[in-house]
Amino acid sequence: MKIINQVFSDINSKENKNEFSLKIFMHNNLCILVLAFYLTLEQLYYGFFLTQYGEVIRTIHFLTAFIMAFYFLLAVYFNKKKLSQLNIFHKTYELSFGIYGFAVSILRALVVKNNIFALPTVYIAVIYGFAVFFYFHPLKSFFIYSVTSVMILFLLPIFKPEILYSTYIYDILSNNIIAWIASAIGYHRYRKEFVNQKTIYKKNKMLQAKTNEIEKINEELHYKSIMDSLTDIYNRRQLNKLLKSEYVRCAKVCKKCSLILLDIDFFKSINDTYGHNVGDKVLVEIALLLKRSVRAGDSVGRWGGEEFLIICPETNFETAYRIAERIREKIETFNFRLEDKVTCSFGVTTNKKIDTVLNLIQRADRGLYKAKENGRNRVEKGE
Repeated sequence: MKIINQVFSDINSKENKNEFSLKIFMHNNLCILVLAFYLTLEQLYYGFFLTQYGEVIRTIHFLTAFIMAFYFLLAVYFNKKKLSQLNIFHKTYELSFGIYGFAVSILRALVVKNNIFALPTVYIAVIYGFAVFFYFHPLKSFFIYSVTSVMILFLLPIFKPEILYSTYIYDILSNNIIAWIASAIGYHRYRKEFVNQKTIYKKNKMLQAKTNEIEKINEELHYKSIMDSLTDIYNRRQLNKLLKSEYVRCAKVCKKCSLILLDIDFFKSINDTYGHNVGDKVLVEIALLLKRSVRAGDSVGRWGGEEFLIICPETNFETAYRIAERIREKIETFNFRLEDKVTCSFGVTTNKKIDTVLNLIQRADRGLYKAKENGRNRVEKGE
């Protein structure tokens, strides 16, 4: 019972059902295209070379050739046209090819004289060819096989009374039943393959979505690991990493590497006077100013608290000093919407022939300390 239910079951989802119907139609249409082309040539050959003028079978051959040519042209048209949905015309066209094939085979079985077999080979070829090449729902194929069985069982004794009833009835019924079973099994196999493909596609789509989500989370985690959460510029850990790599790279190509270390003047008094929310806003605005002021190859980040560091690869001291001075002026003239002016002190240094990253940072820090001692809001060289 379970096997029968599986054979007669249909696609559940409406979307999948439409897709399955289209896939079935395109498969059947391709079979029609190939068979119609072959049968057109075959029937023309039979009509011209294997039959005599005036014979009924000759008329059947030519009529079949004409109809097969029509089916061939329709199949070519449907094969080239991208169908999105099937209508009654497509379904009628699909079924009519099989029905016509049965009708012709029955007609030939009635007309052609055959003293050896109760059923001609063309009829056997059609019923089994229909089962093997085409995919139809078992109910549809059962209807077709039932109608054709009844037709030939009713008509064959009339046209060929010399054939014993017991001879042809068992041949007709047994062959049609076997062919229908083969058709139902073929349809069930094709349907199962389609469902499996849809399941695999769905699972792959879900897996891809999860993979994309994981990649997105990893990107966010990586971004958070290298960026300062408040100012949205590099944090100290990333600055150290960048400084080491840029320092080594510049040394290999015999280029200078400069640092600009800056600190907001009297930042504690800003927090005490206006509150930490305003102080955080000042940090964010200065970070934005720095990002807009540095060059494309420079790296800017928050060194700690109210300190910021700018890495200037392939840059000599004079150029770095001018950059620092330009930034100092921008900060000094920027409207922070506070009663007191916000300024910064800068320490600038450049690597020497025999040097280390740590020494470079220490000299930049000494330059900053010197700027603080000399009155703030100024740029000093780190000795």
